[in-house]
Amino acid sequence: MSIKTIEKVKEIERQAEALERDYESQLQDLKEATETKITQLKETYESEIEKFKELEQEHLENKVKNLHTIIQKELVEQTVHLESQFKFKQQELVNEVVKEVMRRYGNS
Repeated sequence: MSIKTIEKVKEIERQAEALERDYESQLQDLKEATETKITQLKETYESEIEKFKELEQEHLENKVKNLHTIIQKELVEQTVHLESQFKFKQQELVNEVVKEVMRRYGNS
């Protein structure tokens, strides 16, 4: 073989080694970029999940407050109704007692 051929082969080997190093470097950079992106996505995901939980908690608390208000209003309405019924029945009882007293003892 001639010296030029040997030099060409060595040059090709150097280029191949340089290509391999470049490939390994790019592959490592890609792996690091991928890991960074995955980490960022996980952080974003966790942050969004936390925001969602907070919003859901707030929504549920508002719902509970609204239900509590509705129940309190219904309780007041029922209490007023029952008191009215009680007074009405109490008056009926008084009227019946007066009628019975009048029937037994007259107007004397």
